[in-house]
Amino acid sequence: MPSNKLQAFTPVFKISASIILILVIIGVAIPDTLEYVTNNVQSFISTSFGWYYLIVVTFFVLINIILLFSPVGRIKLGKIDDKPDFSRPTWIAMLFSAGMGIGLVFFGAAEPISHYAIQSPTGETGTNQAIRDAMQFTFLHYGIHAWAVYGIVALILAYFNFRHDKRGLISQTLSPLLGKKSGWPMGKYD
Repeated sequence: MPSNKLQAFTPVFKISASIILILVIIGVAIPDTLEYVTNNVQSFISTSFGWYYLIVVTFFVLINIILLFSPVGRIKLGKIDDKPDFSRPTWIAMLFSAGMGIGLVFFGAAEPISHYAIQSPTGETGTNQAIRDAMQFTFLHYGIHAWAVYGIVALILAYFNFRHDKRGLISQTLSPLLGKKSGWPMGKYD
C-alpha cells in the first residue's frame, strides 16, 4: 500500500481524469463547439468504421460459440485443483442481476422509447421507421452481440487474474504479447 495517498493514483487514472477535466471545462466554456466537434467525430467513426465494428462483434459471437462447444472451453479459469465457489446457476443469476441489472431494468426500456420519441437514429421520430430503428439498436445493445463482447473481456481478465495471478487490468492481459512493455507508463499500476 503506498504511503502517500497521491501515489495510489495510477498514471492511467491521472491521464483519464485530466482528459475528462479538460472536456468538462471545454463543455462549460464552449458547449456548442464541443457538441459540433463530437457529433462530427461520432458521425465519421460510425460512417467509416461501423462495418468494422459489426464484423468484430460478430467474430466475438463466433468465438464464444466455439469456446462453448470446443475442448478449449473446458479450460479452468482458476488453478488446476481449484473448486468453484458458486454453482453455474448462481453465476448466471449474478451475471444477470449485477452485470446487466440497470441495463435491463432501466435502459432496456428507456433506450427504445428514446429512439422512438426523442431522436431516431435514421428516421423521423414517431414514425414506423423510428420504431424499427429503436428495436434494432436495442437488440444490438442488449442482445447476443453485447453479451459476446462482455464474455470475451470477462474470460480474458478471469483467465489472467485467476490462472496466472495477474492483476485485473487490461494491460496485464497483454503481457504475453508485449512482455515487460505491458507495464509501460500508460498501463503501469505500481
